[in-house]
Amino acid sequence: MGDEASMPRGAEGNESCSAERLSNGRLKDEYYKPIPPDIFAPKPGDQILDIGIVGAGIAGLAAAIALVQSGHNVEVYERSRFAHEIGAAINMGPNACRALKFFEFDFERARPTPLQHLRYFNGKSLETSRNVILPDCAKSYGHAFLLYHRADLHSELKRTATQPRPHTSKVAKINLLSEVSDIDLDGVIVLADGRKVHKDVVVVADGIRTRAASKVVGTKENLDALPTGTIAYRFLVPTEKLLKDPRTRHLFDVDKHAINIAPAGVDHRLVWYPCRGGDLQNFGYFIPDELEGYENETWNIPASQKEFMKSASSLHPDLQAVCEKAEDLKLWRLCSRSKPLPTLVKEKVVLIGDAAHPMLPHQGQGGAMAIEDGAALGVLLSSIKSKNEIPARLQLFQDLRIDRVSAMVVFSSVGQDEAARIADVARQYVKGPLPQCPEDYHVYNFTPNVIRDAIELLERYKAENIGPANHNASLPS
Repeated sequence: MGDEASMPRGAEGNESCSAERLSNGRLKDEYYKPIPPDIFAPKPGDQILDIGIVGAGIAGLAAAIALVQSGHNVEVYERSRFAHEIGAAINMGPNACRALKFFEFDFERARPTPLQHLRYFNGKSLETSRNVILPDCAKSYGHAFLLYHRADLHSELKRTATQPRPHTSKVAKINLLSEVSDIDLDGVIVLADGRKVHKDVVVVADGIRTRAASKVVGTKENLDALPTGTIAYRFLVPTEKLLKDPRTRHLFDVDKHAINIAPAGVDHRLVWYPCRGGDLQNFGYFIPDELEGYENETWNIPASQKEFMKSASSLHPDLQAVCEKAEDLKLWRLCSRSKPLPTLVKEKVVLIGDAAHPMLPHQGQGGAMAIEDGAALGVLLSSIKSKNEIPARLQLFQDLRIDRVSAMVVFSSVGQDEAARIADVARQYVKGPLPQCPEDYHVYNFTPNVIRDAIELLERYKAENIGPANHNASLPS
């Protein structure tokens, strides 16, 4: 690939810009044409569903936003106090940002940083090995690629879900300190205090350790969160602090819109990128997992600065100087399931987000898939005429999402520069050529428009089962 700027395959062509085709064969201007946010507002004869969502993380909030946008009554059950969203920073590719725009999400309030390229360099020598220039994502994929502080994104999702929007007056209700102990496939949510609530649909969004997945899949096999053998030190450093130190200034004063990937040997890798409008730098230092204990914790494990600096001794001295400035240092044990789930839905229950498809961070698409899940649910449960349709509508979600999220789980298990390692497993989920390099992954990750794909799937379902005269929502011409 080299250091040259390169347009992803499928993004260029001899056709005029107005007729440019995407890698999926669709005309770009038509496929990414904005969809009115009130397209799914209920109409006479539509059923308003009572929907319960288990978990108020990114997936749960995205689903809440989308489902109230379609007119449903949404109640979220969150076991925590919601004091803050743990974590550091998170990527939102254009595939997710297009959905956020449809949600009438306030991007400015969430203070993102645009991403323009990926820089790979040797973590021991600082020698640059490749520079992957992203295309103008807004032009190529209908929206910019944005980097967020996780707390900022989560806070704005919560606000969007619980406050009226320009085209959506309805809001979701979030119940804090409301732990769910069990669910039934017929729509019953059992709370830890013994109360039972009955819902038309239950959306399970409570993460990789969810207890509901076995109900949907029908077995407890392959559902455990298994350590992968890698652990990461997570930390943030104010950009200003890095610019003041002559040892670290050169790493941050030129390139302010990059994800930086610095391998230091076979099994050590430092990754960082800006967030919070560029005011903070988010770091992850990935090393072999030799930590004892904390079997039930994956994300927020206490970390020792002394042990951290010892593990960072193989890095270039300037990168060690960066590590010395680590704030709020935590360990993150990378866990995954042994393989993707075969199904995401059963009866009145649907799995989304990490409860459905936990991913390692190497594609930066875990949060994006959660946003896509929520957006798809909002479309596929819209303009429903009878509650008897619910299982069929959830099956549409299965049909739309299962290969997409399963492929992303497999792709996310290795770096974008290690595609050959997972090619055989990935083939069962991908139609067409497999991605071979970062540019290919960008095309695969960013191209799909989940809302338009869901609308078109729903229109086909209605035409086959209801008849064209009864369509409510249709794509804008």
